Amino acid sequence: MNEKEKKNRLINKAFRLISKDGWQTFTLKRFAENEKIPLTEIKKTFASKKSLLNEFSRMIDCKVESKIDLGDFKLTSVKDNLFEMIMLRFDEMGRYKVPLRKIIYGSKENPLIFKRIFKNVINSLDFYLELSNAYNNSPVDLVKKNILFLIYSYCFKVWLEDDSKELSKTMVELDKLLSMAESLSKKVNSLLPF
Repeated sequence: MNEKEKKNRLINKAFRLISKDGWQTFTLKRFAENEKIPLTEIKKTFASKKSLLNEFSRMIDCKVESKIDLGDFKLTSVKDNLFEMIMLRFDEMGRYKVPLRKIIYGSKENPLIFKRIFKNVINSLDFYLELSNAYNNSPVDLVKKNILFLIYSYCFKVWLEDDSKELSKTMVELDKLLSMAESLSKKVNSLLPF
């Protein structure tokens, strides 16, 4: 088992414990005791409880990237590319829905955790915008990430409560909002003098 696989295995185990006990009671010390692993070993992978969230986000992004074909992305629209990647992200996070709910709802009064989650999501969306060929060196590039963050945040809330097998509610909302953003982007670009 390589380092990446070991890390992913630990993330899965940590999220299982969060699913069982909640985010507020989760600590690396408790996790180490639960897994009968020395805390010093856990600390080699996760410097802190918050860094677990960083590693989880990276793991999901790696899984998304492994499932897309960048050659195909050159032939399809930015909107379709973003739709595919965000839905892949939701699919990959499906098995973590319970612990993610516990992390989100258990962190409502902890702005530092929300700041960490915000940063992770923004980094992921910036990565997705780049992969989807959304950036074209126009002034609109500056706001694309923020608009996509708003779209993603709303759809994430829908996804958390969407228990349908095909995630139909999430797909409808994401498609609608990305279409609106695409239309707005075209209008703004048509008004620019360069």
